[in-house]
Amino acid sequence: MSRNWIAARRLTYALHRRHFINCSLNHRLLSGRSVPGLLVTWICVMPEDALRILILEDVPMDAELMEYELERARIPFASRRVDSRDEFLRELEEFGPDLILSDYTLPRFDGMTALSLARERAPSIPFLIVTGSVNEETAVGCMKAGATDYLLKSNLARIGPAIQAALERARAQAQKTQAEAALAASERRFRSLVQNSSDLVTILAPDGTILYASDSAQRIVGYSPGELVGTSLLSYLGGDDARTVQRLLQTGNGKSDSAGPVEFSLRRSDGTPVWLEAVGTNLLNDATIRGIVLNARDVSERKRADRALRESEERYRDLFDHASDLVCMAAPDGSLLYVNQAWKHGTGYGEDEIGRMQLLDLIHPDSRAFYTEVLQRVLTGDRLDHVELIFMPKAGSPITVEGNLSCTFKDGQPAVVRGIYRDVTERKRVEEHLRRAERMQAAGKLAGGVAHEVNNMMTGVIGFSEFLLRSLEEGDARRSDVEEIIKAGTRAADVTRQLLAFTRQQFLQPQVLDVNTVVGDMEKMLRRSLGEGHVLDLQLSSEAGKLRADRGQLEQVLINLVINARDSLTGHGRVTVETGMMVWDEIYAQRHGGVDLPLGRYVMLAVSDTGCGMDADVQARIFEPFFTTKPVGQGTGLGLSTVYGIVKQSGGYVWVYSELGQGSVFKIYLPVAEPTLPGELKPEPPRMPVGGSETILIIEDEDMVRNLACRGLKDQGYSVLEACNGIQALQYIREHPGAIDLVISDVVMPEMGGRELGQLLAQQEPGLPVLYMSGYTGDDVMHRGLLDPGAPFQQKPFTPVGLATKVRWMLDRHPRRPPAPQ
Repeated sequence: MSRNWIAARRLTYALHRRHFINCSLNHRLLSGRSVPGLLVTWICVMPEDALRILILEDVPMDAELMEYELERARIPFASRRVDSRDEFLRELEEFGPDLILSDYTLPRFDGMTALSLARERAPSIPFLIVTGSVNEETAVGCMKAGATDYLLKSNLARIGPAIQAALERARAQAQKTQAEAALAASERRFRSLVQNSSDLVTILAPDGTILYASDSAQRIVGYSPGELVGTSLLSYLGGDDARTVQRLLQTGNGKSDSAGPVEFSLRRSDGTPVWLEAVGTNLLNDATIRGIVLNARDVSERKRADRALRESEERYRDLFDHASDLVCMAAPDGSLLYVNQAWKHGTGYGEDEIGRMQLLDLIHPDSRAFYTEVLQRVLTGDRLDHVELIFMPKAGSPITVEGNLSCTFKDGQPAVVRGIYRDVTERKRVEEHLRRAERMQAAGKLAGGVAHEVNNMMTGVIGFSEFLLRSLEEGDARRSDVEEIIKAGTRAADVTRQLLAFTRQQFLQPQVLDVNTVVGDMEKMLRRSLGEGHVLDLQLSSEAGKLRADRGQLEQVLINLVINARDSLTGHGRVTVETGMMVWDEIYAQRHGGVDLPLGRYVMLAVSDTGCGMDADVQARIFEPFFTTKPVGQGTGLGLSTVYGIVKQSGGYVWVYSELGQGSVFKIYLPVAEPTLPGELKPEPPRMPVGGSETILIIEDEDMVRNLACRGLKDQGYSVLEACNGIQALQYIREHPGAIDLVISDVVMPEMGGRELGQLLAQQEPGLPVLYMSGYTGDDVMHRGLLDPGAPFQQKPFTPVGLATKVRWMLDRHPRRPPAPQ
């Protein structure tokens, strides 16, 4: 472009501008407005929203030419012109331009430097290069450097559209920047919410591939988001859980926007399971997401709590249903709401029957009034323990239960009555059995003490009566009196033996016996005892076998049972004696409840009758000593108690069954005979007393008994020495060693007992035989530790003949010894 053309253009612009200013002044003058001065500029009439334009131009005329073209383009503006770097930077800060028009080349400054400073200080301000000449390379460089546009000074008419386009681009850029900032802020908010969420947020493809995972994945499943992205969620799941998630993805991939919630178990990085509850949202059509958003919450703790609760409920229900006690829940009106299996089994009622019943229907009539009273107390809030009631099962006998009752309240009103009942029928029966045993034991202690004293007294009565009888002539009338005394003493001794049999304190001599042989040998005696008006029926089993017992005691048991059966008969009746072999096993023991007998084989001896029978109260006392249903003066009441004691002492048991009007049966169970035990005493055959000349020392603190023993043995020719206690006896033996052939000593004496005396004698005179005697029985003194088992023993009371016989037997077993060396 020629300089002449530029100059002409500037001149034309100046003329037009003066004309425009003059027109503006004339208009103000005609309107009466004041004119501040000759320096009136276009800005005086620009609106407040005028465009602020900073012009970087060293030629003022060129700057005016730009302003002229802006006026022609009807762009409201305010402008400032600068031509140096400092002015440019100052106006850039103070003026705050909306647009910059810059010459490309200036003497002290250049447009590219200005462009760089503008991009640095105000990057959003449009920057237009205005130059006289520029080639394409320069223009491209300007645009690359950040210029919004470039104009040729020869074509300033384009300045208006160029500015409009620049402003539009700036506005669009600002809007874009603002949108991007808003989007970035939104993304930051979304990321902040997602990354800090306690839930696991993932974006999945329809096939389950993980496209995105929140940072919470590390905490919840143990994998970092980077490890999860690109893998399939289904690969972390088991078969059932994988199908559950597949259904969720298929639903989420359908028309519905969301699906779920569903629960599934996911395998953590350490192999442990984690339970998630997830909701899927279909955002496949969202241009930003393009996936299915799965929001999963860790519910492992809740699942553990639910599982613990279920297990607790199952344990409670299992404990409830399988408890041995009868447990029920009832409404306040008594309707049964729920019962356990033990209740159904114990009462015999089924589920349907229980649903139609009330608890009162099961209560025995004798307990209903008491139960009603108990229920009223429970409904007021009391808790009652150990309440004893009687239930009536659907079948069978009534059962006694002991219950704990309480009530649950709701809104202050009774809601459920709980009852836990324990069947104590067997315990009550055992307690009654124990009470009977305690009564028997107390009676036994009394009987044992009485027997001891009576034995000592009867020893003197019978012994001295025999001496007196021998001193009287055959025709002496006083002999009958003495014989009556002996008979009374003997009867008292028999009663004592019966008492000892009841207390199981007899001195038994067991032997192997064939039970059928014993019964057969006694048949004639039993028939005579029974009388002609009654029938004796013997039913002896060939398989009954042998037992071990004292024959005399077994015979006494049999005769006592037959006589007891005879006394129960009225008119003509039948008594049956039966023998047999029985195996006492668990089934047999259950049928004979309460029998304390070891399991094994037993010989059975049974006596049954067709008599009047007994009621329950009489059966409870039949074995008590001195208890009898006979009239006064008929019987001592010791027959059955003797049977009881003998059988118990022999290791057996007596079982009784009776009903009024139907007769009674007594079954004796005795153990089958085993091989002979070491040291077992064999029965001694009866022998006639034979005298001797040996020296015998008698030690007895009871004067009457000692005098009787001394006199009886002296009458048999023996040399008898006597002592009141063991100390005197030891002193005599020390002074006369080897002079004594036999020592007879009481077991219980003051200062020194018989056992201690025997131990000292064994040291002082080895081999010297000792015969012990006592008013207590042999078993009793051994159980008390007063004698060693197997020691020779003489039971009180004894007769002079009986003592002499025992002494001879002892001396024959221990012949006279040579005197001990001095």
